[in-house]
Amino acid sequence: MAEQALNVSSPAQYSRFVQRLHRRYENWFDALPPGPPDRALMEQALSTLQARGLDLSAALRVLRQLVMERCIVLDCEQSAPLSVVVKAVTELAELALDRASVQVRNELDARHGAPRGPDGQNVQLWVIGMGKLGARELNVSSDIDLIYVYEQDGDTRGKADGRGVISNHEYFGRAVKGIFSLIGDTTEHGFVFRVDLALRPNGNSGAPAVSLSSLEEYLQIHGREWERFAWLKSRIVAPLADIQTPNVQALRGVVLPFVFRRYLDYAVFDSLRSLHRQIRDHAAKRSAGHPE
Repeated sequence: MAEQALNVSSPAQYSRFVQRLHRRYENWFDALPPGPPDRALMEQALSTLQARGLDLSAALRVLRQLVMERCIVLDCEQSAPLSVVVKAVTELAELALDRASVQVRNELDARHGAPRGPDGQNVQLWVIGMGKLGARELNVSSDIDLIYVYEQDGDTRGKADGRGVISNHEYFGRAVKGIFSLIGDTTEHGFVFRVDLALRPNGNSGAPAVSLSSLEEYLQIHGREWERFAWLKSRIVAPLADIQTPNVQALRGVVLPFVFRRYLDYAVFDSLRSLHRQIRDHAAKRSAGHPE
């Protein structure tokens, strides 16, 4: 089939990238069932790859290669609409972040116990997709813009002998590093996605993960106009189990008053003009010397 093997008359065969994928992963393409890659097919492929002996890190990276090849073939051979490609890449990111979050938290819980809130309740970590990921518009070359927010400060439960207790802040900082390792590190199979955390509070100098109360305080005191526009495309993308709980509505209560002010002032229009001007200037600089 066109999705599984390149035909000698296939336009996709002229892609050196596709040629490299077929030389490297020829024996793995059957793991991804035929058809446009949606989340169900990718979950099936991921299970197959892990059943063949790959750990989660390698399986996610090989899955990315299979999905990229499938998207190229669908585009070149079947004139697949853009919506098929961006849906596939977006759902790949969501699946990868979900599985990475679950594995990392299980490992941390085994060492430090689960993080607790003031009343002893378990604390969730929300992976927030921004930009193209938040808008479900990822393309095959997109990186992913993320912000990590956890519900409440406190300490972990520790192990049965009372050891291993750390603060929730430290716990979730380690979780972010673990997730990045599974998603963003480059290995023999490449990476799953490049990860950008620059949109988090205080940018690259800020904490990897922030509590919900810290995020609220930051947005109220330090939030800038461009951040209001950035949060327009925000949504919680992982972990899936937490998305399905009512707890996530707490984030909505923090973000909506910041993005949509009760009273509109003229500074908003000035900020829009300034942002638009910056975008045009940046585009002009990037296109200088490249008329096409």
